[in-house]
Amino acid sequence: MNIQIEHKAISRVMLNRPEVRNALNQETIRELIEAFRDLERDPLVHVIILSSEGGKAFCAGADLNEVANLKTMETVRNYFSLMGRLIETIHGLSIPVIAATFGYTLAGGMGLAAACDFVVAAEDGYFGLPEVKIGLFPMVVMAPISRLIGPRRTLELALTGRLVRAQEMDRWGFCNAVVPVENVQSQAMELAETISLGSPVITRMGKEAWRQAHDLEYHKAIEYLQNMVSLIAMSDDSHEGVRAFQEKRSPLWPSTHSST
Repeated sequence: MNIQIEHKAISRVMLNRPEVRNALNQETIRELIEAFRDLERDPLVHVIILSSEGGKAFCAGADLNEVANLKTMETVRNYFSLMGRLIETIHGLSIPVIAATFGYTLAGGMGLAAACDFVVAAEDGYFGLPEVKIGLFPMVVMAPISRLIGPRRTLELALTGRLVRAQEMDRWGFCNAVVPVENVQSQAMELAETISLGSPVITRMGKEAWRQAHDLEYHKAIEYLQNMVSLIAMSDDSHEGVRAFQEKRSPLWPSTHSST
C-alpha cells in the first residue's frame, strides 16, 4: 500500500512513498480516492487529517518516472483525469479535511492541499508549481489553487515555477496556520479535535451547504441556505444542542450515540 489509513472519529490518511517524496503515481491516486470514499461512508468519521511519511516532502506532485512512460494521448489523459478525480473527490466530501504539510508541497501536491478544507503548514515548508520548468503546466490543479489565492498569484506561480515559503502562502490566504515543523501534526490534531466537538451530522450538512452556496449566485445562495438552516434546526442534534445550552452542559449528540 502506498498510503496508510486510520479509521477513527478523527481519521488519518498518510501518503507513504517517502523514497520518492510522496509523488503521486496512478496506484497511489486510486488508493487515495478509495480511502476518502470509504471514510465518507463511515458515519463515525468526523474529521480527516491528510499528511505524509518522511521529512522531505508532503508531496512533490506527479511521479515523473511514471509520466515519462505514458506514450499515448489516451494513457496521459487517463493519468491526469485520475488526478482531477482525486481533487474533486476531496473537494466534494461532506467531512472536513485538514492537510498537514511540511517540506516541499509542489505541483499536484499543492493541488492536493488546496482541495482540502484547511492547511496547517510547517514554517520551513515550500509551495510551488514548477511544472513549466520541465515542459508541463499545472492545468488541473489551477482550479482549486486559484480559488484560494486568486488568478494573478496562481498564474505567477504557474509561469515562473518559483517556490514560495509557507509564510508567504499564509499571507496569500492558502494556509490556516503556519507552525514549527515539530508542531504540525499536533496543531492539525488540535484543529480536528475542536471541529469534532460539534454534531457530526450538522458538521457534514454545514460543510455541504457551504460548498453548494459558494457556487451559487448570491440571492440563490441565500434562498438555499435559509432552507438548509431550517432543516438543521429541526434535527435531533439541533434540539439537543439548544437544550444543552439552556441547561449549561455539554451536548450528547443523538447522531453520535445512534451510530455506536
